[in-house]
Amino acid sequence: MPKNKEALIRYRVINRYLIDHTYATKEQLIDACERALDIAPLGERTIAGDIHAMRYDRHLAYLAPIRWDKVRQAYYYDDPDYSIDQLPINSDEMDSLKFASAILNQFKHVGVFNKYSGALQKVVDLVTIQKWNDRLAMDYIELEKVPYFKGSEYLEVFLDAIRNSTVLIIRHQSFQAEAPDEHIVHPYHLKEYRNRWYLIGFEEHAKNIRIFGLDRVLSVREDPARAFITVPFQTQDYFRHTIGIFTTPEEPVSVVLRFDRTIGKYLLTQSIHETQQIIEEESDHMDFGFHLSITSEFISFILGWGSSVQALEPEMLVELVKKELDGARRRYGT
Repeated sequence: MPKNKEALIRYRVINRYLIDHTYATKEQLIDACERALDIAPLGERTIAGDIHAMRYDRHLAYLAPIRWDKVRQAYYYDDPDYSIDQLPINSDEMDSLKFASAILNQFKHVGVFNKYSGALQKVVDLVTIQKWNDRLAMDYIELEKVPYFKGSEYLEVFLDAIRNSTVLIIRHQSFQAEAPDEHIVHPYHLKEYRNRWYLIGFEEHAKNIRIFGLDRVLSVREDPARAFITVPFQTQDYFRHTIGIFTTPEEPVSVVLRFDRTIGKYLLTQSIHETQQIIEEESDHMDFGFHLSITSEFISFILGWGSSVQALEPEMLVELVKKELDGARRRYGT
């Protein structure tokens, strides 16, 4: 149940008085609260209720270690280092923080992430010391290990350039080219896909949006004197009909894939694209429809399911998948 503003102020006054004076009589706490709120009188019952709430109210989650000293006739903190300002949270929130910290820790080798993971870790460490005496949840949770990726050292440079609208001169080695090329790039967006990072921006020579894999960037330098070009670009729209990182100028089409029933059940719990919808369900298979662009990455995605999937529509997609399968058979001499 939410607490009113005056009660929240009293909690902070009581907390600060116990920290500053170690011991506090009921009269002293009443006087401090009356002065802070500029009201009078406050009864002993009000302060007693505040103390009880600070100690036991599960919604407040302070769990304040306030004790009563019979000799001094005064309240005190059993833990001299305690304060309600130390981010009191419940066990569920602690689990969430631990989980988030573990995920962020996967990127600790990346300079820009390390900067922020350290800040989060300080919060987590503080809460852990104060609140966590049980077995850590992460002892029985294992996250997928994220490998180091080449080019991560440029992430902070690209982030700053995007934030400050700074033109970059990027020396980039494409997998298709024999030698590296230099590009004048007006950076708009960073995107991660399968543990690789990509920069999306306007390439001045090509006069269109280009995507650069950070693992193939050889060098970067800023060109602050060059005017920044902004073209209409929304990353959500740009990748809306794509599975993967690369797009095509061709219009998206209606796609139908038939999956074995076991795989189909998996797709019902975790869709592979926002346009996914189930078209037909039989005892041995499920047909799913999508609205997607046909790219080489999408074809590789289909092939990755092996014999558990069959492309049904459009015919162009069926023929492309067949071509890839025929090439695989020839490679194995069949």
